[in-house]
Amino acid sequence: MFRQIITGAAAVLGLASTAEATVEISTTARSLVSNVRVVGQPLTLIGPVAPVSGRTSPGYALNNSAASLAASVGLGTVSGVTATLGLNSGAIATAASANGTTPIDTSSGSASATVSNLDVGLVTSLLGVPTSILSLTAGQVQSVTTVDKLGGTTSFVGGSLFSNLALSVNGSSAFSLGSNAQVAPNFVAFNQNGLKVMLNQQFASNFDSTRVLITNAIGISFTNYLLDGRSLSGSITVGQSLAEFIDSSGDPVPEPASWAQMLAGFGLAGTAARRRRALRA
Repeated sequence: MFRQIITGAAAVLGLASTAEATVEISTTARSLVSNVRVVGQPLTLIGPVAPVSGRTSPGYALNNSAASLAASVGLGTVSGVTATLGLNSGAIATAASANGTTPIDTSSGSASATVSNLDVGLVTSLLGVPTSILSLTAGQVQSVTTVDKLGGTTSFVGGSLFSNLALSVNGSSAFSLGSNAQVAPNFVAFNQNGLKVMLNQQFASNFDSTRVLITNAIGISFTNYLLDGRSLSGSITVGQSLAEFIDSSGDPVPEPASWAQMLAGFGLAGTAARRRRALRA
């Protein structure tokens, strides 16, 4: 009887329509985002600056820009010591693009974020005398992330480029790069006492039919970083680019009308089984 019920339901399911499979590429770029705060205090969010994002199909070519950035986050005063985070830059440019006019010919996408004359500084001040805690400067930083689909293979590539980058912590030089320099993915330039600075930071994920690669030219994180009687947490992301590929060519999810047909199918199969039991009796 159980076999008969399943057979009857399957016959009705075969009549149900399913959603069409789609292939999409999405790309996004942002130049700078900061959510650094004193633990227990309200958040001051900076950015995202000059964001741009698109999704196929059809294809697109989008750009955004900012002439400069000048932002300051006050981190309070403890025992007479004032702390301030400064985020400054020159010209900013972001871009996102993808080809394709239909799901069939959608095959590539790209995102990039470029920041010139970057200056990130965390400074404390006592009686008007400043002390540099963190200083990161660069003539230019850039990240680029691309996605390409060739036949049944999809590939992602992320990379970052740096010009004249200099990192100092507590007044001492910690790391530097010359012009047109590159580093390996997730390169750790500094990591001590809850302060971490990563270059060419990359995150990849693969979930069901969606694959994503994110590239951050610079990722700075504070994890309970102790600073003159206060604790800092949060992150600063500079030059972020993202590529996403969505392919639902696998088993599609039934449409709402199909679910109704499925339920009707199970109901008909159950009715037929009950009639057969009555005849046998």
